[in-house]
Amino acid sequence: MIVRLLALLAFVALVAGSALAEPTPAPAPVAEPTPAATFMPIPPPPSNPPTALPAAAPTAVPKGVSTPQPPPPANLLTYTGQILDVRNDYVYFTTGDAFATVDPLRIVSYDTGAITTIPPATKMYAKATFDVATHKIIELAITNRRLPVGQTTDALIGFAISKTAKSAAAELAGGQKITGKQVAVTFEINAPPTTNLTDELYISTDVSSWSPTEIKLDRIDAYRYRAQRYYASGTKFSYRVTRGSWNSVERGEDGLDSPPHQFFVREVDAMAARVTVYHWSDENAAHPQAGPNAIPTPYNSNPFGGGPGGITVPQLPTPQATHFPR
Repeated sequence: MIVRLLALLAFVALVAGSALAEPTPAPAPVAEPTPAATFMPIPPPPSNPPTALPAAAPTAVPKGVSTPQPPPPANLLTYTGQILDVRNDYVYFTTGDAFATVDPLRIVSYDTGAITTIPPATKMYAKATFDVATHKIIELAITNRRLPVGQTTDALIGFAISKTAKSAAAELAGGQKITGKQVAVTFEINAPPTTNLTDELYISTDVSSWSPTEIKLDRIDAYRYRAQRYYASGTKFSYRVTRGSWNSVERGEDGLDSPPHQFFVREVDAMAARVTVYHWSDENAAHPQAGPNAIPTPYNSNPFGGGPGGITVPQLPTPQATHFPR
C-alpha cells in the first residue's frame, strides 16, 4: 500500500515538472473588424446659379489727355485729321482729301476704343484706319478734342479719290506767299444823307453767320463811319452794312438789294475796306428822313415830330370861340 502511494506521488511530481518546463503558448490575437466605408451625402445644386461679379467700369480719361494708341498692323495705315463731312461711304477731311469707307463703317471712341453711337460730325477730329488691300477706311476713331493732323503720305494720296486733287486757290494765284500774319483792316463807310444823326451803323460778315450787329462803327463826321479789326492774311469773307437789323440794310445806287461785298486779306501790314451806302432798305420815298423808329406805335405816336433829321408838322392855332350878342 505504501509502495503504491509512493509511486503515485512520483508520477504526479514527474507530470508537474514537465508542465513547468514547457511554457504555455499565448492565445492567438483576435483580428479587429474592418470599419465600413462612410459615404457623405452630396448636396443638391443650388436652384439659382451664383451671380457673376460685375466687370470693372472703364477708367474715365481726363479731358485733354490722349491715351496711347497701339501701332496698327503691317497691312493697315492710319491718318489723323479734322472731319469736314461723312456721307455716301466717304469721309471728307478739312485738308481737302476724301477717302472711301467700307459698309458698314466701324465707328469707335478715340479715347476708349469702344464702339460708340455718336455719329461723326463736322469739326470733330478722327483717326482713320485704312486697309491696304482695299484702300478703304475700315475704322474711324472720333473725338471732340484737338488732335495733331497727320502727314499725308504717298500711299494715302493714292487712296484718295481723284476729284480731290489739290489745286491752288484762285485768290492765291500768282505764287503769293501767305503766312497768316495779323493784318489791320479798316472799314470806312460813307452813309447816305437819309441817315439820322442818332443812327448807329454796323458791319455784318459771314464769319459771324451774318449777325447784323457784329462790328459797331464809330462816327467820325456827319456821314462817315469807321472801325478797325485784325484778320489773318489769307482770310476771305463777305460783308454788308446795316443799321442794327436786317430791316435796315444797305441798298445799291438803284435802290435795289445789292450783293454782299467781298474782301480778301493780303500779305500786307494794313488794308482798307471802303463802301458807299446809297440807300437803306427801310427808307420811305415820301419821307426820306424817316429813321428806324418812324413807324407810329403806342409809345411813339408822333414819329415825325422834329428833331435831328425829323419832319416838323406845322400846327395850326386853335380857333377862338366867337361870342354873338344876345
